[in-house]
Amino acid sequence: MLGKLLWKLSHKLNGNGSDFKVHWHKSATQSWIGDFFNKDIHTLPSPPMSAKIEDLALKASMLGELPLWEGFEKLEDYPFPVKNATRNANQVRVDKKVGDLFYNLVVAKKPTRIVEIGTAFGVSGMYWLSGINANGSGTLLTFDPNAIWAKVAQSNLSMISQNYISTVDTFEDTHHKILKPGETIDMAFIDAIHQSGIVNNQFKLVSQYCAPGSIILFDDINFSYDMWDCWVKIARSPQVKASCSIAKRIGIAELN
Repeated sequence: MLGKLLWKLSHKLNGNGSDFKVHWHKSATQSWIGDFFNKDIHTLPSPPMSAKIEDLALKASMLGELPLWEGFEKLEDYPFPVKNATRNANQVRVDKKVGDLFYNLVVAKKPTRIVEIGTAFGVSGMYWLSGINANGSGTLLTFDPNAIWAKVAQSNLSMISQNYISTVDTFEDTHHKILKPGETIDMAFIDAIHQSGIVNNQFKLVSQYCAPGSIILFDDINFSYDMWDCWVKIARSPQVKASCSIAKRIGIAELN
């Protein structure tokens, strides 16, 4: 109860966070993310296709609000109304600074395989793909059961790269069909339904494919107290070597 009250007070006073600062939840003297964030992240370079990505994101938003996946209506205790709910691309996308961060993480880490749970309109995916383009190798596997949003996302992603596989279904139901035996996930982005039960299950499933040093990112960690508490527990768990959050929105965990 006290934790929830403190979270509400912090949320009211500080908002959802826009200062783009790094806050460490679990530091390690020798960790990849520790080395990566030992720099001024305000000066990270943008991808060469940044203007094109932002133009495509704007055009996606101009399509107006499109319906959420119908599975949202089956959720219990969701903090916002979801019956017949709609969203536009601008309401659910990561902002440009976060997109630049994604690009730089990929360029530095050089992952063979990135998994994104929650394609939405493809904005974050375009930034992941821009890093894959810069490296000249890698594949993005992106999952989202919303068929209406997926059409927009696939069009956007294809304008950046063909090095992706878009699965119009949940990761939980299809991961074993898309990921072949022995394939590993080097980097993952969990950005679907922001409820602890679902996020914890997705983290568990993704981790089964990860080797030590893999990086898992979580979006909207300040979405609700339930989501914040979920993130903090993951960030401080024995499975995690080092963890930090950016602008109170993105959680980043490096696995042991």
